[in-house]
Amino acid sequence: MIGGVDDYMTRSFFIKLLYAIAIILFIILPIKTKAVNENVEIISTNTNNEYMIYIKDYTDKKYKYALSNNENAQETELFYINSNLDSEGNQLIFLDAETIEELSNQAQTIYLWAKDENENLILDGIQLDLNNSLNKEEIASIELITKRIPVEISDTKEKVDAIDPIRQEEINGVDEIIKVGYVEITDSETATYYYQMVKVSDSTEFTTLMEYAERLNSEYANLNIYDKIQFCKEFYNIYSKLADEAEWQAVENMTINQPEESVEGDEYVLLLRKVDGEEETIDAQFLTAYDDYEPNVITEQIVTQETAKLPITSDSIVLFVILGIVVIALVVIFIRIKILSKKDENK
Repeated sequence: MIGGVDDYMTRSFFIKLLYAIAIILFIILPIKTKAVNENVEIISTNTNNEYMIYIKDYTDKKYKYALSNNENAQETELFYINSNLDSEGNQLIFLDAETIEELSNQAQTIYLWAKDENENLILDGIQLDLNNSLNKEEIASIELITKRIPVEISDTKEKVDAIDPIRQEEINGVDEIIKVGYVEITDSETATYYYQMVKVSDSTEFTTLMEYAERLNSEYANLNIYDKIQFCKEFYNIYSKLADEAEWQAVENMTINQPEESVEGDEYVLLLRKVDGEEETIDAQFLTAYDDYEPNVITEQIVTQETAKLPITSDSIVLFVILGIVVIALVVIFIRIKILSKKDENK
């Protein structure tokens, strides 16, 4: 009986020891997992299930790559081929439908290896997620943002004066006309248009969208193809999310005035939606409020002219004395001339 208890305690001790060793090994030893789309960006061509894959820092450098459906493929099992060039001269991996079907026939996952020209491994069997990609239409929607639905924006006083979308308010008992900014849709009048206008400072997400729009104008053109895809993916994710969540209002008379509560300098994002039959187009404009208030009451300015008076000083007194002496002398001379004149007549 005693021996049975000892055996049970011994077994229990070894089981606990094995658990402890397993936990320690789990903590100490790293578990190797394949990264998904690490350092790659993918574009879908929208035709025949084809993809264009770009590797970070290697859009302008040649390399070779290998594909497999076995994440544990050995080096001797991999067949490397050279990278290709796209129409703009960027190095890429072109993945066609036939290759995808061949690799996915036995497994649903494709893995990618790549080496530079010096045989250095730059990608070590990363997992490709082809669903995590942008298609060309989505990239175009970002590159053409603000241009997909044609509009005219009143960004100067001359444009505001040209058309008359105005605001009339009563200020101090007087009807006042306030000219404000507006957006006029100049696209097809047969379509139906909707909008949502959001003040940038009222929303973190719209602030981020405005920042992306500013970067699109300032730096996008100078990015390489990998960074462009990455930028468009981030921009598209927040842009499409906000468009999906928009509270759309119908556009009246093809014109959208800036909000009444706006003041000059406020920034707004204007989301636009065009519905033409079964075709739908989403666009955005990034605006700054304009306000040109001129009161109707004309205030007359009365100008009073007052004759300036010279100050009286000691120098002025001397001048007056001299002037008096001169006047007296002239009077004496005049009298003397009269007297002499009469004497001559008497002779």
